[in-house]
Amino acid sequence: MSQRAIDFVNNWIDANVHATRPADMAHNDVRPKQLVAQCTAEAEKAGISQEEIMDGIGDLEICMITAIDRTAMAGDGKKT
Repeated sequence: MSQRAIDFVNNWIDANVHATRPADMAHNDVRPKQLVAQCTAEAEKAGISQEEIMDGIGDLEICMITAIDRTAMAGDGKKT
């Protein structure tokens, strides 16, 4: 398990996931995949590989779906 990857993803989510509505996976919501791509690109720039993220977090898309839902339900979403 990579604590560095976990910390990176958690901090990235706090700074970048701002949803006003939950993920709608029944209708192929594209936001989780977009967030995964953005997070992964920034992680790679920081020297954190996709493998390291998988070891620390697991399925990053599921993580982003959860983050979208939590942000939307908390009512503190801004744009996503």
